[in-house]
Amino acid sequence: MKKLITVLLSLILLLFIVVSSSVSSCAESVSIDYRFAKNDKGYAEGDISLTAPEGTYWLYWANEKEALKDYKEIAKLTFSYRSSQTHKMHERCVIPEGASKLIAINCENEPKDKSVSNAEAVYDIPKERMLNHRVSEKKYRFASYSDVHTDAVKKNYKYDEIHWRKALDTAADRNAQFIVMSGDYINNNVNFEGISTAEWRTYQRVLSESNFLNPVYEDIGNHEIRQNPTVEMHDFIKATGLEGDTSSSDKAYFERDINGDHFIFMALEKGFRPSKKQEQFSKEQLDWVEGLLEKYSGDGKNIYIIEHALFYKYGAGDRVDDEPYYSIPLYDPLESTKRFKNMLEKYKGVIFISGHTHIAFKYQYNFSDNGGTSAQMIHNSSVGGVRHIIDGKLNSDYKEDESEGYIVDVYNDAIVFNGANLYYNIYDPNCCYIIKPSNSFSGVHPSNDYKPDDTVYQLGDVNLDDKVNIIDASFIQEHIAKMRTLNDIQIKNADVNFDNKIDVTDASAIQKYLVRIIPALNKPNDENLRKEVSDNLKLFYRYSSYNSYQLLKKAYNYNLDDEILKDLNSKLLNVVDKNNVDKKESMNVYFENTEDWGSVYAYNWGDSGKVKASPGTKLEAVGKSKSGKDIYKYTIPDKKYYKFRFTNGSDKTQDIRFYSGDICYYIYEKTTKLKVKGYKYSK
Repeated sequence: MKKLITVLLSLILLLFIVVSSSVSSCAESVSIDYRFAKNDKGYAEGDISLTAPEGTYWLYWANEKEALKDYKEIAKLTFSYRSSQTHKMHERCVIPEGASKLIAINCENEPKDKSVSNAEAVYDIPKERMLNHRVSEKKYRFASYSDVHTDAVKKNYKYDEIHWRKALDTAADRNAQFIVMSGDYINNNVNFEGISTAEWRTYQRVLSESNFLNPVYEDIGNHEIRQNPTVEMHDFIKATGLEGDTSSSDKAYFERDINGDHFIFMALEKGFRPSKKQEQFSKEQLDWVEGLLEKYSGDGKNIYIIEHALFYKYGAGDRVDDEPYYSIPLYDPLESTKRFKNMLEKYKGVIFISGHTHIAFKYQYNFSDNGGTSAQMIHNSSVGGVRHIIDGKLNSDYKEDESEGYIVDVYNDAIVFNGANLYYNIYDPNCCYIIKPSNSFSGVHPSNDYKPDDTVYQLGDVNLDDKVNIIDASFIQEHIAKMRTLNDIQIKNADVNFDNKIDVTDASAIQKYLVRIIPALNKPNDENLRKEVSDNLKLFYRYSSYNSYQLLKKAYNYNLDDEILKDLNSKLLNVVDKNNVDKKESMNVYFENTEDWGSVYAYNWGDSGKVKASPGTKLEAVGKSKSGKDIYKYTIPDKKYYKFRFTNGSDKTQDIRFYSGDICYYIYEKTTKLKVKGYKYSK
């Protein structure tokens, strides 16, 4: 009997150990649950629930092997004890291309190992919900940016050049075929008359120096026309080349057909002065827009409207259920605003892109179709400076590592706006949105049904994706095997040995080039011609937004043959000649001697050195001001000396940047540095 009792006690103890072990194992397990809000393919909208014990967990989109490299984490969730937490994916958030899993990795800091095998929990995305597009099915890719705000005095946007350069680097790295811009490229600070010229130069110079080689299409914003809309509208047209290489138009609105789709660029015509009482769009412009929408509706192509300003309590860009954070929207009481809004409600297939507020993507004011009653509206944040909401107000303390915009992928049956931090060139999965194409979209866009205009392609780039790789050799092989038909441009690019036929030697040449057996696919260039082109690209940087400039820049960077370089160089010079550009970059500046200095000097320098040793160049008086003070003149000899100051040998003004010519500066405030203002001067 004692033996039986001992055996039973042993069995009970063993069972207790097994159950305890099972409960402990269960208690420590990590699991992911995903409750989708919609059944549509590619829609991430819904709730992600993570159940886990104490620790910090990082959620990522992943393929079969690892987290997607282009995306930051979906969420970082910290648990102090075993519980469940939910992360919300907002309206129209997208499951990225290539994502088949959702993984959770336990790590105190951002994990270095983001492999699926290192995950604590894995959720397999149902196949019917995946965005199953392949790269080969992508029609095209472009970047959508807004609010660069080059700032000559660095008062508000001290990271303007860094942010603009980073945005262009991201567009180039992501192989964007073009950029559409939603306004505010300059800041147009009112402290100095004529300062917008200098800010345009900064915008153009950074574009000219960047690795981005494709077209840039700018929509005018309110900062371009802050002070004198009529004059500054012309300045905008001249600075951007508008839709092509013409700057003779007096209208800042235009359209372009790009990659088979329609892009309509509107223009604020009054600059929000004041926004509640001043009509922003003329009847002529709205008649033009409505005519285009009537013409294009139902033709099976996507229609985009790019416009700077958002609407008051309507659509994307700001909160609509309470007083908006941003105070200068388009207001309903104005007839032009009501008419424009009615168009967006009538033509629901339109994709409307705006900017203006700078509100960070993370606050989720980025997408709206007004409950299905309007066009799909997408709102940009800002390249130049991202605003946050602090204590219920917009805060403009801009940070160097915050610059935002979209990289847009266009497929046959979806358009994906990938919200990105442009400083780090990484997508935020919470701010990537899926947009439906036009309601009348056919779902078919043959790749060979149109011939791109104003485009330069690299020899060997057979699939026209702006790069040469093994895919291009495969295209040639498929063409030879009659498995693929190449269009005229593809055939020209495929003939890499210039023998007027496409055969296996062309595919072989590309393969040899990729493994560096041969140094280049192009014919040798005339070095004198290349030097002339290089000099022109530096000299005429103010035309960097013109199509002819970008085409020449691209041909030069691709090392294309002499005939192409000669032709494109000639086209740029034709534009320059038409605009009567002074090829010299010298300029005159003036100083009003309000402090009655005995001697006046100008100290002038740049990154490459100074014009003359301190105190600089001694100046001679050339006239008198209205108040009877002497006016002194200094000629800056070259654009590379872009900073200067005035001094009497001991006292000195603040440092002044290269703004524009014929500005007369005067001291208006005496602090540790003598602060200056300026006015337009003519002798």
